[in-house]
Amino acid sequence: MSTLNYTVTPVDPAAHRFRVQLRLTAPADAALTLYLPTWIPGSYLIRDFARHLLAIEAVDEVDGRSIAVQALDRSSWQLAEPAARLCVTCDFYARDASVRAAFVDDMRGFINFTSLALRPAGHEQTPIAVHLAAPPAGYDWSLVTTLPMTEVDGRGFGDYRAASYWDLIDHPVAMGEAIEIVPYRVRGVEHAFVLLGPHDADTRQLAIDLAAVCNAQADVFDELPTERYLFLSQIIDAGFGGLEHRDSSVLQVPRNALPSAARVASTGKRDPAYENLLGLASHEYFHLWNVKRIRPAAVAESDLVGEAYFRDLWAYEGVTSYYDDLGLVRAGVINEQGYLDRLAKLATRMERTPGRHVQSLAQSSFDAWLKFYKPDENTPNAVVSYYGKGAQLALGLDLKMRLESEGRVSLDTVMQAAWQRYGRDDRPVPENALASLAAEISGLDLCDFFEFHLETTADAPWADYLGDFGIRALAEPATDDVSIVRGRMGLVLSEGSGPARIVNVLDDGPAQAVGISPDDRMIAFDGIEVGRELARQLARYPAGAALRVHLFRGDQLLVREMRLAGDAAPEWHLSIDETADEAAHARRAAWLHRERGDS
Repeated sequence: MSTLNYTVTPVDPAAHRFRVQLRLTAPADAALTLYLPTWIPGSYLIRDFARHLLAIEAVDEVDGRSIAVQALDRSSWQLAEPAARLCVTCDFYARDASVRAAFVDDMRGFINFTSLALRPAGHEQTPIAVHLAAPPAGYDWSLVTTLPMTEVDGRGFGDYRAASYWDLIDHPVAMGEAIEIVPYRVRGVEHAFVLLGPHDADTRQLAIDLAAVCNAQADVFDELPTERYLFLSQIIDAGFGGLEHRDSSVLQVPRNALPSAARVASTGKRDPAYENLLGLASHEYFHLWNVKRIRPAAVAESDLVGEAYFRDLWAYEGVTSYYDDLGLVRAGVINEQGYLDRLAKLATRMERTPGRHVQSLAQSSFDAWLKFYKPDENTPNAVVSYYGKGAQLALGLDLKMRLESEGRVSLDTVMQAAWQRYGRDDRPVPENALASLAAEISGLDLCDFFEFHLETTADAPWADYLGDFGIRALAEPATDDVSIVRGRMGLVLSEGSGPARIVNVLDDGPAQAVGISPDDRMIAFDGIEVGRELARQLARYPAGAALRVHLFRGDQLLVREMRLAGDAAPEWHLSIDETADEAAHARRAAWLHRERGDS
């Protein structure tokens, strides 16, 4: 049987260079075409990874002949003549520090094979051998990946294998000088949180909490379809990020979000940033089932050259976003009120998104390639997140089914059915299958429900059923400075010191009505210099008051007369209704799986 042999070498880490050699053991035709993906599954944007290709050469290793390689377009190349034993060598510049591409410097390296591995046409299902070479002498690095091992050294460098090209690109690789593996087990299966970078984390607590979260998510499906799972966690200074893979996920984790034994000892509770880290891990782990095995047909059938459009991305990312925080409360790492606080934050964020009145959830899913991953200053006015609104729809659907079936059916039941029908055997999922499955499993007439909430811009029914589960929901004007400026002026401002630069002008707000634009810099109200405490200055003006705003647009001084709105932007608050009847409390307990009795 023929194989594809890849050798990947960090030939010059300081210059951010990877070298990748591809060898075909079978003869190559003259018309053989080589492809490099333009996007990576899980991140719906054309990224043109070939822009980092520095050189490509081909030789026939039987006679040493050089073979010309002709570029056909931005992501494909063709051989000029046949080869008995082809070797293609590519040099790549790798300095994309995100979770989506490839990176190497003098401290660490990271590989997504979608960024580095050419795909020979017709060989998509050919077995693959991969040699992951160590960096030059002087680098004391180790390596970790979920690729199956063939023969490796004590540091992890050596020979690996993959069943096919599509299997290969779902196994990222991390290497570097500061790697710590934090092991734990879920349902008897080996798991690890791999810390890629220096840290002072309480790794014992991390392992305990991750085990609880992963067990809670595995309980939804009652199966764990992996023999080993890794969180490859890049330690950074700020911000979160994540990307799912079949047996792993790649996280970007701020150093201060890692658990601190000192903080727990002094406060008796987890840091909010650490809870966010657990929420990110919960989200990516749920993708082990929903997305990586319960796979949308458009993605499963894509060759990764062009976009893969589908209108139910909400069912994958939105449903997973619903389960990420739900997994935390079911695991016991946050209590019920902590979960309600997280739901309220999501509700507040969505309430403050004018784009929810412009874009339907189905259109948001379809337009991910065009809008969601290409945000600009008008994004809040034009786009609604299929993550956020999708999570709210999943919440409403779950509670509706629980209530109307008298607890017989829930979204858990639907996800179990999706796993059994599609995920367990890796059957691609047709578009809108989750909606159809929910109606089938529940026996409820959900056609109008889904038509209304997917194809129109109506708000998701997330709050409609909370009272039946013993939960109060209240929206009222917020009191923080950002919310006051947002609500009374219709503006979002840049953070930090210096002039108040306008980031977003919100639709139908006072600022938009008088022609204030993004990137304008406000310098004065009624002739008085604007400081960074705009909210305090606005407190001197009643609702409807006229405000003379001085601002710069480029180097031009402008004056605009604005009439202020009365209230700050709204903020949602959720709380347990202690006066609710026993049935409502029992429904909530069944929903949140409260087995410990703490609230």
